[in-house]
Amino acid sequence: MVFTTRAVTAQCPAGSTINTAGTYHNGETICITTGFSGNITLNNGATMVVTGGGNYTGNLDAKKGSTVRIQAGGVFAPNPANNFSGALINNGTVSGNITVDDGASVVNNGSFTWGASWNQNNAITVSNTGCGSMTFSQGTNVKSNAIILNSGVLNFAQNLTTDNGTVINNQGRITFSNDINIGGSFINQNKAIIKGSSNTISSNQVGDSLVNLGTITVTGGLTTSTRTRNEGLLVVGGSYTINGETFRINNSNAYVRVGGSFSNNGQVQGIGSLYIVAGIVNNQSIKGNGPAAFLTINKDVASVPGTVSALNYNTGLVSKDTTNYTATLANPAVCTILAEQLSTLQAVYYNGKVQLNWQAYAQANARSFTIEYSEDGQSFTVAGEMAAAGTNYETTPYSYIYSQAVTGTVFYRIRETTLDGNYYYSNMVAVRTGNTLQVSSLVFPNPFKDILQISMQLEKAGMIQVALYNESGQLVKKIQKTGMLGRNTIVMSNLSALLPGVYLVQIKAGNHTSFEKLIK
Repeated sequence: MVFTTRAVTAQCPAGSTINTAGTYHNGETICITTGFSGNITLNNGATMVVTGGGNYTGNLDAKKGSTVRIQAGGVFAPNPANNFSGALINNGTVSGNITVDDGASVVNNGSFTWGASWNQNNAITVSNTGCGSMTFSQGTNVKSNAIILNSGVLNFAQNLTTDNGTVINNQGRITFSNDINIGGSFINQNKAIIKGSSNTISSNQVGDSLVNLGTITVTGGLTTSTRTRNEGLLVVGGSYTINGETFRINNSNAYVRVGGSFSNNGQVQGIGSLYIVAGIVNNQSIKGNGPAAFLTINKDVASVPGTVSALNYNTGLVSKDTTNYTATLANPAVCTILAEQLSTLQAVYYNGKVQLNWQAYAQANARSFTIEYSEDGQSFTVAGEMAAAGTNYETTPYSYIYSQAVTGTVFYRIRETTLDGNYYYSNMVAVRTGNTLQVSSLVFPNPFKDILQISMQLEKAGMIQVALYNESGQLVKKIQKTGMLGRNTIVMSNLSALLPGVYLVQIKAGNHTSFEKLIK
């Protein structure tokens, strides 16, 4: 007897404690499935999971070695999470007051807003992936060899200051909405926009600290006191000052455009193009790479003072910006949406055993499959585990037979774990042992507005009960009627007053119970 539901309820790992405040230790998991504001402490090895529809707004103390995972549709908005020292992996939405401490790491695949000032004093790596959007809403100070990796959309809404030894590496789109004072490395491989009026990039480390392979657009003025390598387009709207280091315009397509004056106190060299709107002050050197490798400049000989050599003076040089320039060496990241990992899970009950059947798609990164069961559809226990049958890009069928340990309606699901530690859940199936009333049901529309129709096929007459619950578990509507043999339709109406959100419809017919997740 098989009853299949589509996304019955939130996906909590097997063995989780559900929506309960307290202190959690190594190997323990607290799972948030609804709005919850209880105080939670995560010690080393403990995990918090916020599922789709979950919303955590409590006081969180995350120790070094702990983990917080936010699933798609989940919200993590602690109030506050001071000195966060664990690992945070976000696929949903993060906001609130979070300050970080030694041991912290952040991987963002969803939406992430740092609500508090960022003034950390310990090494930390923050990764905003190609599908992520991250905003530092307050003034930001990046210190102590911290690393910020951006492949998505990253915005610093206020001033940014970074210390020597820190790294910002951008393969996405990064916007600095105010002044910057970068003391570490800034590597731009795609698009960077600097909107401040007074901007400084300096570093005393060996090697290139400012590297541009894509496009950097500066609205105001810029001062650099660091080794610089420009392989793309650098546009400075105001004046540009180079102090005491080398500035290489390193390939024939590389281009620098300065809208104001250009003051050079370093060594400018290369084979690209230099376009200066206003005057040039050259206290050091501006030169090409050699007799047959010229640096092109939009000036005549008399307009370029100081030490010069191997220059191609071209007053007709075309002015370029982001509208007419292509960064041939740019290395942009992309947002890759993973394909569905598992087919629909099916189950057959016979002679006291349950046979589960599913297929894995493109399992090149699959490590194992964990079979889990539950008596309530929320708290799951591991029933068994299977290793992936090789790593390939083919569709691979799997089957697992489980001797029923409990009676009544039992929910099953499959969790695929990948080689890099990520995991994916199948749908859930509900299996009822013994002789029961057989039911095939359909709930529509989904999403709904004012009316829900529940259509079901009964193999014999019996009582039907349909109940609708909101995401807090509160009963908002209930209908009960006697069902006849064959097709029955129950209509729930006058639902327009319900608030938008996630709902769960429960269908009972005889000994059968099934669930359906709905959106309004």
